[in-house]
Amino acid sequence: MPPPRLDNLPFDVFYQIATSLDDRDYIHLSRTNRIIHDSMQSELIARKTVENVLRHSKEGSIALQAQAGYRKAVSHRFDINEAVATATPYSVSVLAYGSDFLYQQGVLCYRVGQEIRLLDVHRVAQRERVLNLHDVLRRLESSPVDRDAAERVKLIHYHDGIVVLRVINDDALGDALLAIDMESRPGLSRRRRLLLHAVVPSDVPIFVRNSRSYLWYGCFTASAANSDGVWSVCGVDFATLDTIEFPLDRVVDGDLGQTLCFEMYKEHLYAVSTQVASNDDERFSSFYHWFCHAPRQKGYKWNDRVWRREHREGPINEMWTDLSIRTDEETGNPVIIECRREWRHGKSENHRTTYIQPLPTPEEAAEEDLRRSPWVNDNEDEDEDENETETENDNLKNISDHDTHGQTFDQRPEKRLRRNYHAEYEHTHDQNNRQEFIAARTKHRSYHLSAATFIDLVNDPAPEADGLRSRDRIRLRTVSRKRKCPVDEEGTGLLFKHTQTEADGRPVEGSEEQFSCRGVHLWPAEDSPSELTHLLCPDTRAGSVHAISDERSLLYSISSPGLPLGNKALVLISFDPKIRFPNLPSLRSLKAPVVGDIFPVDIPAPGPSSSGSLIREARPLYQAIGRGYWLR
Repeated sequence: MPPPRLDNLPFDVFYQIATSLDDRDYIHLSRTNRIIHDSMQSELIARKTVENVLRHSKEGSIALQAQAGYRKAVSHRFDINEAVATATPYSVSVLAYGSDFLYQQGVLCYRVGQEIRLLDVHRVAQRERVLNLHDVLRRLESSPVDRDAAERVKLIHYHDGIVVLRVINDDALGDALLAIDMESRPGLSRRRRLLLHAVVPSDVPIFVRNSRSYLWYGCFTASAANSDGVWSVCGVDFATLDTIEFPLDRVVDGDLGQTLCFEMYKEHLYAVSTQVASNDDERFSSFYHWFCHAPRQKGYKWNDRVWRREHREGPINEMWTDLSIRTDEETGNPVIIECRREWRHGKSENHRTTYIQPLPTPEEAAEEDLRRSPWVNDNEDEDEDENETETENDNLKNISDHDTHGQTFDQRPEKRLRRNYHAEYEHTHDQNNRQEFIAARTKHRSYHLSAATFIDLVNDPAPEADGLRSRDRIRLRTVSRKRKCPVDEEGTGLLFKHTQTEADGRPVEGSEEQFSCRGVHLWPAEDSPSELTHLLCPDTRAGSVHAISDERSLLYSISSPGLPLGNKALVLISFDPKIRFPNLPSLRSLKAPVVGDIFPVDIPAPGPSSSGSLIREARPLYQAIGRGYWLR
């Protein structure tokens, strides 16, 4: 009798094994041999993989809603992550040009001339939604709107079809904060477009987060020149226009995205800070101080902290620190993502490490508060009178306002699971192959969570043909890792042992995992066609570059000859094989070099709005520009 192997197991046994794998192992197993490949064509296995690993990803949620296409969802996600990890994008194209832009949820929001335009990049939209800024400003300002009034408008935030603008005013009354609904609504043109018109102080930091029904915004203000100042936060319900306002206690002034960040999760506002006004008990340890505020209910908020690091782990190069709150695609819960460059244990070499710290959901935070609360009474009569209800609400407010700064934190560096931190280089990585760039040449840096990849957009100048001059060159640089086989193939030949144990001696789940670096990847290659390198960097000097990345693409603005003053090219690098704009030629099929400026088009003239609506649709600029390449 032949020994049991995966390809001769009964399907029900094979199913139990295959459904315990993640999406990456699913693809690798399906490529083992033809018999296993045929078995992995089962939608039952793919569905279980989606439910276990990809439920909260875009591909997984689409498949679950349609109750079909599970194998395609797993394969699609794998293709995206591999393209990111190996720096091998599928396409590059110039989508538009403008003076300001946002990129969120796969939608490009940019200002060009007197208009704000929305282009759904992920869906390769054939039309753009357009807002005429002069129409908006005329309705807000009593005085006539001058020709350059649009220059006073700054894009602040975009989410769920709602654009938030800041209109700079020269007077002392403050700036106007506007939230405008640009969602396409056939048959509902009479519904209001202007969802918010608020006044915010001029020349102060501001953040905005929103959903379709709720918006949070906050400003940092100092009462005196030498005071610490405070973050004042306001929540707005779009349906009722009710607002709640409160100060963000304990948070000091910090750099947004570096020592302080805000994000919205299930309409709750989360804030995470690595600095607080009072840190008497943080002489040896550093903590993440997190805050969660419920919408529509001023009293319901939670404060707490979780261990971050020990100061004795070494100094931090603050210039490279990035702090954000994201949603984990596997669990659907919020997590803190911090990337920092450290001199570990005081050594002369410093390198980047990304740390992942789970945050409690609002439901978990509320449940924990009720568990700790001395006011909870399970036998309380449900039919209490109004006065008793008010008393209980006051008690709940006290519960939710309390913090745990007095408790002892016994976590130490060895308590970190390897899955929750990613060092850019493993200890065995060849230092000569790191191909690092200084901060001045690193135009953008981010971390792709599902692909476990550092993504940098760098300026790597290349010599001209005469050898005397150099031309700026924009390149992608990625460093990724992969989980090792659970068997120690290079050592004992046995399963890796758990490296951590609980207080009762039980092994800590996940402490046996090992990872290896996949190396440094740079794109384009040194021998790439000049047409590609000139598309990525149209001018001889890149100048100021602003970039935003998401889970499947990177979009950046860069100076380009032939553009009106103050405008830049908006270049998309796509890692998604399904983001394919029409009429893109293959880079391999080029027979003659492309000459001339990238932009033979002018700024579009503002068009009339239809039926008195602020929003109209127009032909997208990328069709008139017509520049880009399909790379595979």
